[in-house]
Amino acid sequence: MGCVYSAKNRGNTMNSFQDDLSVIAEELKSQRDVLALKMHLAAAEVKDEWTELEKKWENFDARSEQVKETLDETVGEVGDDLKELSNDLKDGYKRIRQLLK
Repeated sequence: MGCVYSAKNRGNTMNSFQDDLSVIAEELKSQRDVLALKMHLAAAEVKDEWTELEKKWENFDARSEQVKETLDETVGEVGDDLKELSNDLKDGYKRIRQLLK
């Protein structure tokens, strides 16, 4: 009697185990698919953000070069203007000193 029950129970247990394993496999596959999609979308989101940051970097880089060039020109112009003004002042002070002699 024990043997008949055992063989019968083993068959049911094997089917039950296979069924349980199939259910677990399907659940895991479903979770894996969802996570794979989320990872793909996250990667795309990160790529999009990187693309935006790259555009900002290019803008920054170009503008900083323009500012450097403008500053070089402006500093040169201001320097020239100050030099000319200082020469005018020196000449004017020299004339006043001569008039006061």
